[in-house]
Amino acid sequence: MKTTIYILLSVIMLLSSCGKKNFADDILKLQSRPIDLSSCEGAVCYENGERAAYDSSADSAYKLVIYIDSASCSPCFVSHMYDYEETVAELDSVGIRTVFIFEPQKEKEEDVKTLLDRQAYPFLSVVVRNGSFSSANPHLPSSSLLHSFLLNKENKVIVVGNPARNDKVKELMLNTVKTQGGQ
Repeated sequence: MKTTIYILLSVIMLLSSCGKKNFADDILKLQSRPIDLSSCEGAVCYENGERAAYDSSADSAYKLVIYIDSASCSPCFVSHMYDYEETVAELDSVGIRTVFIFEPQKEKEEDVKTLLDRQAYPFLSVVVRNGSFSSANPHLPSSSLLHSFLLNKENKVIVVGNPARNDKVKELMLNTVKTQGGQ
């Protein structure tokens, strides 16, 4: 019985250490090249309940991208975006523009657009079509835990994590911008 427990614990430890290595590898892969935001140009965008145009030339030096892929429940996410309002306002105060990028399943696309229109969130939400964002960025990891990241002016990933869900990530983002000169 003890042998079985030791084997089981060893397997669990091995799997968890492999998971950490894969996670680190995914972050390195994510940081291996800039994020291509060209699929956002011409996409349907909303800000404050109004249709808006995504203009990369208007971006600040830092962007927080929160990517909601087709495997996620995009309409569910839209319904809970108010959880981000305080964090987005705090990041905006130091020059970080937040961009929510939705890449919903085709049959959910109209639902997402309708919800974004009705909710009138005060931050930019972009709805891209046909997997164009993920196709332009094949280095994106599949784990949704790695779908929130801070980009610098060259669209290189400099911090990975969701600042609305993790205060340490938010502090890291704020400190990174403050030490690198902000806006």
